[in-house]
Amino acid sequence: MNDLIPGIIGVGMLILFVGGLAISIGSVPFFVITAIVLLMAIVDFIETLVQNRRQQSSDQV
Repeated sequence: MNDLIPGIIGVGMLILFVGGLAISIGSVPFFVITAIVLLMAIVDFIETLVQNRRQQSSDQV
């Protein structure tokens, strides 16, 4: 649970910053690369949350 709020803030700031760059540059290849990188960041964040949740539940048992 300690990773949830800072992770959301961090990923949100990354999306805003890199997304703003992609919009301001306006290049299609850069936009595609940006979208892939942001998707990878979101997937990694979700996988980290799931892994920590599983680890916490196994520690309690």
